Amino acid sequence: MNVKWTVRILVWGCLLAGAAGAAGAESPQALFERGNACYRSGDFPAAELAYRQLLDQGVASGSVHYNLGNACFKQKKLGEAIYHWEKARRQLPGDAEVRENLQYANLLVVDRIEVPEDPVAVALLSRAVHWFTVDQETRIALGLFLAANFLFALALLTPGRRIASWGLAASLTAVLLALVFAGSLGWKLFEQTHRRQGVIVEQKVDVRSGPGGENVAVVAIHEGVVVRVRGETADWLQISLPNGWTGWIPSRAARIL
Repeated sequence: MNVKWTVRILVWGCLLAGAAGAAGAESPQALFERGNACYRSGDFPAAELAYRQLLDQGVASGSVHYNLGNACFKQKKLGEAIYHWEKARRQLPGDAEVRENLQYANLLVVDRIEVPEDPVAVALLSRAVHWFTVDQETRIALGLFLAANFLFALALLTPGRRIASWGLAASLTAVLLALVFAGSLGWKLFEQTHRRQGVIVEQKVDVRSGPGGENVAVVAIHEGVVVRVRGETADWLQISLPNGWTGWIPSRAARIL
């Protein structure tokens, strides 16, 4: 569980250093380096504070969430660690260290909620869909769309029939790939809007039959459990567990991803 270094922090530091300096605040680059130094020295609360200050400044990269999850884990804040590693996984979907940390942390979660495994084809499709981030897929789909238009124009303007045929075939291929990435992107955006998830961060919380402490406690769940968020009021979240059970918990008990 080593801390990560990232060029993005340096970029953010260059962009925000002027604003931070004008406000008398520590720059993002300095905060990130201080957090890493505190983590290496074993001062995990100070490291957590530095990374949280980065989030407050709007620097919410995958590396910041990963390092913050590590700092929380070292302080036995399992729910917070899983929350930030889940945030990191969404921004660094192919990162092996993030995936391994989540796998290990899930072994420490008290609740063992049995759910049927997805068929192999569904699991592979889900992994493929989530291999890229929303930003990455947006750029890829846009690049393929532009390439398709360029190749189509090239096919129309090229006098040679053979080259024109190759250009047209390449254009159609780019269009199909653009549609695939656009469909994957659309599914991700749908998930973000309609399939929200949260992580339980309190050590133990009662899931109640309705939004209020006077309602019956149906079951108790513990920190680190990832739940589906189906609705909310001012102070309560309606959730469903991986096995399909539903109920209400206080909003403070979970962090929405």
